[in-house]
Amino acid sequence: MQSERDQLRLFDEPVPVSRRNAAIQASRKAFPEELSTVHAARRFLSQVIIPPSMRWGFTSVGKNASTSTLRFLFQAEFGYDLTVDVTPLHDINPSASVHMIADHDVFSRALLRGMAAQELSGPQGPKERICIVRNPLSRAVSAYRYLCKSHHMASRWFARDRFRMNAVTGFDWAHHTDTEEGFVRFLDYVAWQVNTEGADKVNAHWCPQASFIKPTVFKPTIIGKMEDLDHFFRMLSSRLGTPPTDTAPWENRQSGRVDALLECQRARALCEKIYAEDYGAFGY
Repeated sequence: MQSERDQLRLFDEPVPVSRRNAAIQASRKAFPEELSTVHAARRFLSQVIIPPSMRWGFTSVGKNASTSTLRFLFQAEFGYDLTVDVTPLHDINPSASVHMIADHDVFSRALLRGMAAQELSGPQGPKERICIVRNPLSRAVSAYRYLCKSHHMASRWFARDRFRMNAVTGFDWAHHTDTEEGFVRFLDYVAWQVNTEGADKVNAHWCPQASFIKPTVFKPTIIGKMEDLDHFFRMLSSRLGTPPTDTAPWENRQSGRVDALLECQRARALCEKIYAEDYGAFGY
């Protein structure tokens, strides 16, 4: 046991900013359409999480079981449950500390290691590239409820978007919160931002999944679906050689009930337009 621990290596300090910028520029050169701006390349490389072993890379998509997956991957990588508890400054996720792993040199991010996008699928990149997708309508409902939760808590989390929704769509946070009308206005706001600023500027919790994952760049080898997390975690266990889990370790789940907003026809039509690529790319 001691000899195995002696061989364990964690990450050193992140590479200098100059090397990170070089990785961004190299990524843009390799994928000029998908990573057309510095912002798009930086966000993509920042959201690909890797362990020191490079056994896997995981692109962390908001509202798609990323908290549960990162906890599972910690246990798979080190053989221990993650028990650290840290109170975040703003994040309303009760398990926000799980996402801090990648910023404290236990896990890391491709950008912090100076890895360009093309290296992720190369011989020195992670052996498995993992992502999780979700029915776009269900994800939009979950994101909207989460956004409303931040308002009820008077949190700084999502404050920028809450202010902007108020300005762009007339969203009344005193009356539209958690209502069908509010959900439609939320989707109107997402559509406005996609059309005026581009999908890469949309918050990760409700950004179109194909725009966020960029499958032609990331080239995932394991694609899980939120609708069958048990199968996803069994597949992860098999591919990573870890003991299988009995049930999916689902954290930060908003509600197990069927949400009435799923039946809103106006919202459904908007989702089909905003997330058209997601429906096609991921089989929804």
